[in-house]
Amino acid sequence: MPIPAATLANPDEHSRIHAHTDFGLCTILFQDATGGLEVDPFHTNTFLPATPLPGTCVINVADLLQRWSNDRLRSTRHRVVSPPNPSSSPMLPARYSTAFFVHPSADTMVAPIVMDGEAGGEKEKARYEPVNAGEWRTGITAANYSLPVEAKAAAAAAAS
Repeated sequence: MPIPAATLANPDEHSRIHAHTDFGLCTILFQDATGGLEVDPFHTNTFLPATPLPGTCVINVADLLQRWSNDRLRSTRHRVVSPPNPSSSPMLPARYSTAFFVHPSADTMVAPIVMDGEAGGEKEKARYEPVNAGEWRTGITAANYSLPVEAKAAAAAAAS
C-alpha cells in the first residue's frame, strides 16, 4: 500500500523497518527494484544502501552465526528506509521483499568454533558460552516481542 512520502522523509525519525540484526543463522532476502534496504557494516550508525540487482538476493549473517563463528562472521545491522529517489508523486511506491530466515534445528548445541594456534601458538579462546539453538530462539523472541509485566497489566486494564 502506498505511503505518503512526507511520513518517511527523515530516516532518522521514521523508517519502514528500524535498525536491527536478525537473530538466527542468516537471512536470505529477495527484494524488488524499489530499494530502501541499508546496511551498517561496522555497527557505527553509518548506513550504506544495498542497491537491488536484478536476479540476485542478499544474504545477511545473523546473531547466532556470529556466535557460532566466534565473531569471524559479523551479524549484519540493517534497516529499511524510504526509497532513495522518490518520484514527484506525494506517495511512495510499495516495496515487496521475501525473507527466508535460516535457523538450526532446535536441539542443536551451538558452541563457538575456535581455531587452533598456528605454529605452536595459543588456541583461540571462545568468546561465547555454548547455547541450545531452540532455547536461544525462544529467549530472543521473547525478549524482542514480549511486553514487560507492567505494560501487559496496563494493556489488560485499558482493554477492560
